[in-house]
Amino acid sequence: MAASDHTRITPKSWLLLIAAVLLLAWMAHWAWMRWTHVYIDDARIDGEIITLSSRAAGWITELPVIQGDAVKKGDLLFRIDDRDSQLQRAALVARLDAIENQMAVVRTRSGQVDQETQGRFQSETSRLAAAEAEAAARNAEMKQAREDYERARDLASRKWLSPQAMERARTAWQQAQENHRKALADIAAVRGTLSAAGGSRRELQVMQRQLAVLENQAEEIRAEIRRRDVDLADRTVTSPGDGRIVMTFVRKGEHVSSGQRILMFHDPDDIWIDANVKETDIARLKPGMKAEITVDAYPGRVFEGEVFRIGRAATSKFALLPDPNPSGNFTKITQRLPLRIRLEKKDPLLRPGMMVEVHIATNRND
Repeated sequence: MAASDHTRITPKSWLLLIAAVLLLAWMAHWAWMRWTHVYIDDARIDGEIITLSSRAAGWITELPVIQGDAVKKGDLLFRIDDRDSQLQRAALVARLDAIENQMAVVRTRSGQVDQETQGRFQSETSRLAAAEAEAAARNAEMKQAREDYERARDLASRKWLSPQAMERARTAWQQAQENHRKALADIAAVRGTLSAAGGSRRELQVMQRQLAVLENQAEEIRAEIRRRDVDLADRTVTSPGDGRIVMTFVRKGEHVSSGQRILMFHDPDDIWIDANVKETDIARLKPGMKAEITVDAYPGRVFEGEVFRIGRAATSKFALLPDPNPSGNFTKITQRLPLRIRLEKKDPLLRPGMMVEVHIATNRND
C-alpha cells in the first residue's frame, strides 16, 4: 500500500509534464518554421506617394482638401490665382487681332494693286508692240525714200529729171526720216510707261514681304498665347486618380513659388511590402514564393502575398556615408538586401509606413 502511494503521480507532476510537452512542441514548431521559412522583422508597407507641386507662382485661391480626404480622379486639389495671366492673355489676343486686321488690309491692297497694274502692264505691253511695229514700217519707208532720192539725184545729174521732181524726192526722204525718228520716240515713251507699270507690279513683292513679316509676328503671338494657356492650366491642379490626401503643406491664401510642394497624394490600391532580408537567407528565396504578413497594428490578422522582386545590391551600398574601414579594424556584420513583396489582396486597413513581419515559405514551388 505504501509503495502504491509512492508511485502515484501528483497533479503538479502532470502540470510539469504537460508544460514540457508543450515546450517541446513549440520548440519543434519554431525549428520547423526556421527551417522551412524565412522570417523578416525589418519590413514595412510602402506605396506610391506623389508629391504635387506648383509649376506657377501665386496665391492659393482654392484648397478644398485636407489630410485624409478621399478624392476621385479629376477632383480639384488646389487652384492658384490666375488674374494676371488672364489679363496678359487678353492683351496678347488683342495684339493678334490688330496684326490680323493689318494683314487683311495689306491683302486687300495687294489685290487692288494687282488688278490695276495688271491691266496697265498688259496695255503698255501691247502699245510697245504696236510702236515697235510702227517703227519697223517707218524704217522701211525711210530706206525706200533714201533709195528714191539717190536715184533721183543720179537722174538729175544727167539732166534726165526736172528740179521739181528732184526736190520732191528730197522732201519725201526727209519726211520719212522724221517719221522714223518719231516712231523711235514713241517706242521710248511706251517703254518708260511700261517700266513704271513694272515698278507698280514690284510693289506687290513688297506687300508680300510685309505679309510675311506680319505673319511671323502673328505666329510669335500665337505661341505666347499657347504658353499662357499652359500657365493657366498649370494653375488648376486636379487629382491624377482615385486616392487619398496624405498631407498638405500650405493653406488657402498663402503665396507659393514655382516648384514648391503643395500636398501629397496616395493611391491606397497601389501598395506593397518593402523588406530587408539577411544575405545568409537570400539564396533560399526566389520570385513567386508565398509570404504571410502580420501587421503590428492588427494583431492576429494574417495577409497573403508573394515575393515579387529581389534586390541586386546590399542596402549598405546606398548609404550616404559608406564606411570604407580606413583604420583596418574590421567587424563583420551581416548585410541585408532589399526585397519587395506584392500583396495578393489590397486592404484599406494597410497604409504606407506601417511596420510588418514577414514569413516566406521556402519549401513551396512556384
